[in-house]
Amino acid sequence: MSAAYAQLHQLLKHLYHAEQLLEHGPRRIVAAQNKVAAAEQACVDQKEQIQLLKKAADQNSLNLKSREADIQKLTGQLNQASSNKEYDIIQAQISAAKAGDAELEDKILSLFSQIDEATEELASRQEQLDLAKQKSSDVAAEVKEKEPGLKAEVSRLTAEIEQVEKAIPGGESNSAYKRLRASMGPSALALVDDGFCSECNTGATQQDVVRMNLGEFVLCRACGRILYQVGHEAS
Repeated sequence: MSAAYAQLHQLLKHLYHAEQLLEHGPRRIVAAQNKVAAAEQACVDQKEQIQLLKKAADQNSLNLKSREADIQKLTGQLNQASSNKEYDIIQAQISAAKAGDAELEDKILSLFSQIDEATEELASRQEQLDLAKQKSSDVAAEVKEKEPGLKAEVSRLTAEIEQVEKAIPGGESNSAYKRLRASMGPSALALVDDGFCSECNTGATQQDVVRMNLGEFVLCRACGRILYQVGHEAS
């Protein structure tokens, strides 16, 4: 009986691992797709930023042209000034307008520089998007390739487990096993190693050791797992 429990324990571990791999596949695909979506949004955000910068540059360029027209108009008025005072006033207005133009030109140059930097950043983000799409495609292909084998492995292990489970006594023992497997999976069973439960490290009583050697169904008095020993079952 202990040999059957040991075999059952290993089969349950293998089944759990195969099921985890099978379930992990779709999660990997979703994670890869989320990275693509995030990279796409990053590109959209960057494009919007570039458009805002271009709009600001265009508006400031229009303002500059308008101010240059105002300077030309003031220059015309300067030549028609009827007095030194009027001349000085217009000259001051022209100087102030030119100073404002210089600030506006600096702002426009700064915006053009920001546009160039933002465009370079967009190219970088586009590269990241392309890589994310390729990774997503690779993950999907890998999951699709491995899925049939994992499903076959799960089916094979399930069938083997059903055969080995026949060694479990009926009645309450079988009900206890089903409850433990449903709640603990492969941890429903625990090897007794050097007299101690390998899961909770609680020592098995002498009575439990004797019962295990006789091939009986024994639960750990501390954690409730099904206990078994290897190489000590009575013939």
